Amino acid sequence: MDRDWADLAAYDGAPLKQPSLFVGGTEDASTMWLADAVEAFPATLPGLVSSRLLDGCGHWVQQERPEETNRLLVDWLTRVTPAGSRSG
Repeated sequence: MDRDWADLAAYDGAPLKQPSLFVGGTEDASTMWLADAVEAFPATLPGLVSSRLLDGCGHWVQQERPEETNRLLVDWLTRVTPAGSRSG
């Protein structure tokens, strides 16, 4: 874990410009403790395409709400995937 901080030091404070999705739960302690970070998403995640907080859900959204989480992921992937690169 300490090595991660050293390896990523050059990116400290850099915004994430890649298309991104945030899905969290309103009952997740991390989401509550880091509410300021969530509020800062427009500045820190300029590539944020979608952000959802699931009411009554905790930390493990993919286990607590698998259908809703999958729908959000598929919808997001559909929006960020260029039409020419889709298969099927």
